[in-house]
Amino acid sequence: MTSQIDATAGPSRSAVAMDYARRMFERQRVPLPPLGFQVDWADQPSRHKLYLDAPKLPLPVPFANLPSIEVEEAAARAAGPVNAELPSLDLLASVLGCYGLIDRRTQLNWNEDSTAKLRPTAPVWARPTASGGGMYPAESYLVAGSQASLRSGVYHYDTAHHSLDRLSSANRCAELAAATGVEAGLYLVATLKFWKNAFKYNSFSYHVVAQDVGALLASWRLVFAAAGHTVEPVLWFDEDPVSTALAVDGRTEAPFVVVPLGPSRAVQAAVQPGTPPQLRVWEKSERVRDFELAERVHAAALVGEQARPTGRGADLTPVSLDRSAGVLPLPAPGPSVKDLTTSLCTRRSSFGLFSSRPRLSTADLGSVLETTARMTRAGSDVEPAPRQDPWTRLWVLPNAVDGLEKRAYAYDPTEHQLIRAGEFDYGEVQRHYALTNYNISEVAAVLVITGRLEALVEAYGARGYRMLSVEVGQLAQTSYLAATARGLGIGAVLGIDNLAVDEFLGIGQTDERSMLFLLLGHERAGRAGYDHGLHHRPAQGDLR
Repeated sequence: MTSQIDATAGPSRSAVAMDYARRMFERQRVPLPPLGFQVDWADQPSRHKLYLDAPKLPLPVPFANLPSIEVEEAAARAAGPVNAELPSLDLLASVLGCYGLIDRRTQLNWNEDSTAKLRPTAPVWARPTASGGGMYPAESYLVAGSQASLRSGVYHYDTAHHSLDRLSSANRCAELAAATGVEAGLYLVATLKFWKNAFKYNSFSYHVVAQDVGALLASWRLVFAAAGHTVEPVLWFDEDPVSTALAVDGRTEAPFVVVPLGPSRAVQAAVQPGTPPQLRVWEKSERVRDFELAERVHAAALVGEQARPTGRGADLTPVSLDRSAGVLPLPAPGPSVKDLTTSLCTRRSSFGLFSSRPRLSTADLGSVLETTARMTRAGSDVEPAPRQDPWTRLWVLPNAVDGLEKRAYAYDPTEHQLIRAGEFDYGEVQRHYALTNYNISEVAAVLVITGRLEALVEAYGARGYRMLSVEVGQLAQTSYLAATARGLGIGAVLGIDNLAVDEFLGIGQTDERSMLFLLLGHERAGRAGYDHGLHHRPAQGDLR
């Protein structure tokens, strides 16, 4: 993304967001521009943002001192009241390490990189947080004041070396306070470097990367929660002062989430942005392209100095479901086999590894659903905790789950039960899957994350689409860790036809839309691989 798009010209910003979302949902039937696009793998960008001149600060080993806690408990804590304690550098190392390298992928599977990754020149590295296509477009920054656990200044997390790049020694906290309306002594910021994903997914990239940053936010929240901290991210903020403080341009790389840390208070202040430091960044690609659809929706979602809305310009109350077909109570889940740290360190996508035998138990299914749904209650600046009206809903399309018919079910987190919905042919799911890296017939269940897209865009404008995507990413990462903690296989996919699934669920004529699909089940036995872990894993992480 290298050109400036004026989102104020032509259709309204909300209309731009809805048009982009419609095209994403229809892309299996109507190809996206640019037609005939081919990925130039030889000129792909680096998976890591590397500064050429910034001094580095080494970080402690991630997760080494993180308390042992189950994923379910961490998700419950993450939805609690905000904790005002400043985090230690050791905790920040674990939080930032959620996007760092922890292992090397060498196991053969059905993904397109299965054989290439075995070459020493093309390794694929595992990270605790999932990312669409393994592109990892998010970047993490710290803006520290005088009371933080590291010197005042602006820092970038170097994912390749698990260290901090010191970009500036200036205290830029006042600028972030003015941009967010929250004064704090330390800020954690997630940005998106669009080209790291767009080189592969072109116009589709914005839909993917907004969920990616949500996945990273979920990891942050869970790690903070394990250490007794609960954070409340800011999703509605003035982007320009934040971009200036981080020395990013707001177009090719833009801030998406700001997390105030430590004691904080609401403020209304205007601060003249300072001068961004002049920094050299290595760009591996010789040609960086821009894609108008993605640029236009990004520009439409920027809010600048607009006041934060209350969100009540539209009815966000979840649509009630027809229970006439009956409900199925889910059993209480048993204990997990891995704690949060071990789940983060062993998380992976189960490309081609699923087996429909043994069948998935309703206890395991219910545990993943319950843990994931807890993240829908976690607060933000626009919807503080405890949230009463979740923006999303979880659905189940079962294939090999004990006691479940092959029909759609909606999950009711209040009663921990499944609501029977419409009947459908499970074999149709494979027909509507565009890729070859999963055999859907071996998957025990497809979990569907749906969202109130139209209501959120009505309430928050185009920013509502962006915020919904962030929430979907949070649920996806929480599902990954909840499944891993129970020894289950899981994989997130966007390649199933959204319109077909909406018909399966019976939501085609509502304002609810399928946003992401999670494949869940057992993996085939006897596929143990080598341990390439970069960090020691505590023995207490195995809870069996």
